[in-house]
Amino acid sequence: MNFPRIFEIKTSRCRLRAPTEEDIPHVFSATRFEGFNDGMLWDAPEREEELRRPLEDGRKAWDEGRAYGFTIESLQSKKFIGRIGIRRTDEEDVWNIGFWTHPRYQRRGYMTESVAAVLGFGFEELNAIRIEACHALWNIASERVLKKSGMTFIRHIPKGFKKKDEWIEENLLGISSNDWRKRKIE
Repeated sequence: MNFPRIFEIKTSRCRLRAPTEEDIPHVFSATRFEGFNDGMLWDAPEREEELRRPLEDGRKAWDEGRAYGFTIESLQSKKFIGRIGIRRTDEEDVWNIGFWTHPRYQRRGYMTESVAAVLGFGFEELNAIRIEACHALWNIASERVLKKSGMTFIRHIPKGFKKKDEWIEENLLGISSNDWRKRKIE
């Protein structure tokens, strides 16, 4: 199932669209904030040019139907807010989401809105049976976004990912298509 690069999702305040080269300075600026990359699987780049390869890899994954990454921007002002993506897991019809908000726009509800939209995309367009997400134990803000979206605890992962030669503990949360549909009806 391939979607054109111009595919977008709109929420009441956000537009989720395929990332472009114009996003690179915004992504780079987010990584300059102290602690921003601590809960990410990737390290902060030294230079903007280092973000071109991940952009190309994301486009290829989109074309192959393995993952769909979106830039989140304000619907009205077109300001860059963050990123969100959904990607296949090794389990059939199970997808995983990941996201981040530029520090300048955190705590305004943009990500809760965007996660809800991507869950809809995953269940309605990708026919997912379950969508999961991990968060570092200390990342209470991400946990709150996931729970507001209807995700519930699945399991603790003592060795979630390695950062600076130390393991970061994570929790895995998820929601089934049936539970998502029930929440949608309520």
